[in-house]
This record gives sequence, structure tokens and C-alpha cells, in this order.
Amino acid sequence: MSEAGTSVARRGKSLVRLVNALPGERTIDLSGDDRTVFFDVGYKTVTPYTEIGDNVVKFRLRPGGTDSVWADNTETLINGNRYTVVVLPTKEGGARIVVLTDEVVTDTGKARLRVVNAAVPYSEVDVGIEGRNDPVFDDVAYGSAAGFKEVDPASAVILVRQDEPPMTALKMQRLRLDAGKSYTIIIAGDKAGALQAITVTDVIRSSASQ
Repeated sequence: MSEAGTSVARRGKSLVRLVNALPGERTIDLSGDDRTVFFDVGYKTVTPYTEIGDNVVKFRLRPGGTDSVWADNTETLINGNRYTVVVLPTKEGGARIVVLTDEVVTDTGKARLRVVNAAVPYSEVDVGIEGRNDPVFDDVAYGSAAGFKEVDPASAVILVRQDEPPMTALKMQRLRLDAGKSYTIIIAGDKAGALQAITVTDVIRSSASQ
């Protein structure tokens, strides 16, 4: 656990941030801990972390500036841990909440990569690196996250592919994968099928600094 995480744990709190993967112009609000935690968050926005005091939190999602609850999700949070809340569209036109644990690990000299499939038209995708035969992640289902994997540091072009029909659905701009950093790639897309990537970069916080 990092020094910051230890300090938060001593105060009986955890850290949460929000990523809006709902295509469109409408903003969102997210409440938890009996208060609105994030206000008017636009599409592809990644908020800073904020503290949450309750261990069992009911997150409620609302269209920005309204009182109408669009979706909710109850999660158990551990004091001192970090979490990323991803809001993504549903196939029925609504929204859902997915909560990811942002693992604290020791820097091994590698880069770390994980993927979230938030693209409605794609029930499963493969995610790989251009120039490599085997994908880094196979069959990432819609609404799920493929957990962190270590990759060699490199300047890489990330490819998102679908199997049926076989095609490259998204070719990302070249991304520098640096040692000692973790990358969360959220694949977002609406019913029209156009894909975009939201990339969140974090410095690995060594568990050796407890």
C-alpha cells in the first residue's frame, strides 16, 4: 500500500474516481456515501480520486443536474484501496456501473495493461499490439474488465479486433507503454458501432512502501 493509501486507510476511507464511457453530450452525476461525489462529468472524462468514507457504498447514477436515478450499484470498499468507477451504456439504451479495483503492486520494470469493453455493439473483443501475432487479451466480454497483465515497455499501437466478421474495429494512436506505469484502456462505442478509446495512465505505487 502506498503512503497515500496508508494515510487514507487510517482515516477509515477509500479513494474513488469516475470514468464516463457513455457516448453523447449528456453529463452524469454520481452519488455515494449519501452525497453527490461527482458532478456534471462529460463523456471520456476521467475525474481525480476522491475519498469515500463508507465501506458499503450504494452508488447512484443520475443524468447531470437531475434527481432521476438512472442506475445504481452497491459495492463493498476496503479502507485505503483505490477504485475506478466506469459508467457504460447498456444495449437497451440505459446505463450501468462497473467498479474496478486499482491494484497496488510492486514495480517490476514492466508496464501493466488492462482493458474494459464498454462498447455496446461488441459482445466480445480481442485486444492486441500491432506486429504481434497473439492478442494480449482474448474475448473480453461487453461490460467486463480484463485484469492487468504485464507487458514489455514499448511504443505500441493497440488494436481492437472482433471475431465475427473478422476485422480490426479500432486502431489506436501510438501509445508509449512505460515501465513503472499502468494503463487502463476503456473501449467505448455507441449503437452506430464507432469505437473510441479512453486511456487512463497511472504510476505504479509500490507495495514495498507500506
